[in-house]
Amino acid sequence: MLPLYVECAVKKTYTTALVIVGLVAFGSGVWAGNELSSRQARRLIAHVGGIDLDPEHVHIRRIDVGLGGNDAVVEALVQTAFKFTQTNGRWEVTHIRTGDRRWESVELVTTAIRREKIRRTQADLLEVARALEAYRRDHEGYPQVADFASLIDVLLPQYLHRIIREDYWHQSYHYTVRRQGYQLRSWGPDRKRGSDDDIIVENGQLVLPVAG
Repeated sequence: MLPLYVECAVKKTYTTALVIVGLVAFGSGVWAGNELSSRQARRLIAHVGGIDLDPEHVHIRRIDVGLGGNDAVVEALVQTAFKFTQTNGRWEVTHIRTGDRRWESVELVTTAIRREKIRRTQADLLEVARALEAYRRDHEGYPQVADFASLIDVLLPQYLHRIIREDYWHQSYHYTVRRQGYQLRSWGPDRKRGSDDDIIVENGQLVLPVAG
């Protein structure tokens, strides 16, 4: 069966997004001033990450400002359009409109996000590995703890300068002490232990890099 290509102009369908304003500023500039207004939030969201939506298609529902006043969470409804393709009787979203006559492939976006999450997870594990090596030099051995959270408690703040708890799929990292050293592990994109997606660092070396 040949693919059936459908363009869907979604005029009454909205995508709900929780947007951290600090992330919204990426690629779109920041606003001067101490207070985030609904108008400012609309414009930032409309142009986040290089997209170019009409700010009038962004509807702010709620702005929660953090205690320090330098962070905020904005709950918004974003009106846009999606393209669908039907292959063998199954519909899939293939593109999302990011501006006037501008469409982005959903597959390309999700692939790019996957690769970046893998890269950042690997960087986390290697950072912890460097802290472990510094600890070993001082104590002639690795921390004998039951889990990753306990490991971070031991390493902070002398050997590690920030808290690292979860990977970029919101799963806990894992730490195992072995006879010949240690292993740090993330279950990776599929969140399943022991699969080809696992990201592993042993004794300071990335031993099982997953494909992007």
